Amino acid sequence: MKKIYILALAAAAAIIPAQAQQKVMRIHLADGTSITQPVSNVTKITFEGSEEPGPDEPTEKLVDLGLSVKWATYNMGATRPSEGGNFYAYGEIEPKDDYTIDNYKWAYWDYNDWDCDPWEQYLKLGATITGSYYDVAHMKWGDQWRMPTKAECEEMLNNCTWELATVDGVKGILGTSTINGNTIFFPYAGNKFDGQATHQGTNAFLWTATEYEQDDITAEVRNYRMCIDSNYQLASGYDYPEVGFNVRAVYGPAPEPAAPEITAPTAETMVDLGLSVKWAAMNLGASSPTGKGAFFCWGETWEKQYSHSYNYKYFNPYDETYEDIGENICGNATYDPAAKYWGDGWRMPTKAELEELINNCTWTYTSSGATVTGPNGNSIFLPALGMMSYKGQQALGRGSEEINYLSGETADATSANCYSLVSTRSGYGSNFATPSIRTWSARAGGVQVRPVHE
Repeated sequence: MKKIYILALAAAAAIIPAQAQQKVMRIHLADGTSITQPVSNVTKITFEGSEEPGPDEPTEKLVDLGLSVKWATYNMGATRPSEGGNFYAYGEIEPKDDYTIDNYKWAYWDYNDWDCDPWEQYLKLGATITGSYYDVAHMKWGDQWRMPTKAECEEMLNNCTWELATVDGVKGILGTSTINGNTIFFPYAGNKFDGQATHQGTNAFLWTATEYEQDDITAEVRNYRMCIDSNYQLASGYDYPEVGFNVRAVYGPAPEPAAPEITAPTAETMVDLGLSVKWAAMNLGASSPTGKGAFFCWGETWEKQYSHSYNYKYFNPYDETYEDIGENICGNATYDPAAKYWGDGWRMPTKAELEELINNCTWTYTSSGATVTGPNGNSIFLPALGMMSYKGQQALGRGSEEINYLSGETADATSANCYSLVSTRSGYGSNFATPSIRTWSARAGGVQVRPVHE
């Protein structure tokens, strides 16, 4: 989208006396030179650039409906409101001729119906894809353009009045904002699925950026979409991700993921074990020393229902690389959840501090974890809670088979791995292996955090 400003000079020139018509315009260039042009030869001046419009700039690409975000005036792949534009499968950024499970990019490649659950047919991309690598609006238009969330779609639908309309000969539905009177048009482009195009001329279907909410996250994958016609304007319906729907972008900062419930530290939270740092008495997000805290992926500060590379914020699924957010995130509140939620000197431990905990303390095991006693006789308890896996359950026996705690360090800022402290149960009861530093812990796996304090 080019940014264009126009100065209309023709009318002004008409009222300039004849002797002034020979005046020239001199344009001074950045390299120190200049160029001239007779004013009489100029009818208008345009300033053009390739940058995307800001949220407050008047542009045909954007409409302000008085809501929390501004909306694009036309669909992705279109050039005007009356065009249907492209169809996209959920999380894909290119249109195609046909929309099936067989050509869906984020179908699980190893799926087979005799030894996989139905939900494993798809790679689950996260609670929302807005602003991510899976967001066609963000990937194509950049800046703060992105797919709308379900909540943003409902805000738009509920704050407009709707009526049938025809624009450029195309049937659709026109929304008029009850807040400021501005309008938005959705053509009845229908959808595409399994070699068929349906609902053309009767419905507008558009993807939201939100995954369908289910208590049982191992149920089949669905994603919310808008359905807009003269009778219903809803974003509560959901569909298979391989279906081809239109996408209408919004402009505005992506909403922050919901923060986990975090108990504030108290004086009793800090335990001096006689080491170089003091240790927290409980996991980040727990309410007691034996309680389960939140599971965090390395560099993320929110908790997810399930964890794997394809819903990890810092993984690029197109070239399968990991973003460089540094080799040490300890104390950086952007990436360190302990620093973000507890602050005041609290942070994730370094690899060296985990090694100090292993080598300078006595470890006494029970069936549920380990009591770690420092050189000065004080102790903390580390419950065995494993890690959060792709199925949304803690791996290795659903959590009770492994003591696993995340470090804020990695050996390589662009690798898939980070450091963590691990002690795996060998057999039954309190038979845990000697704790060690796992150098190949997955950055995208959800792990407990036990904060330290300077």
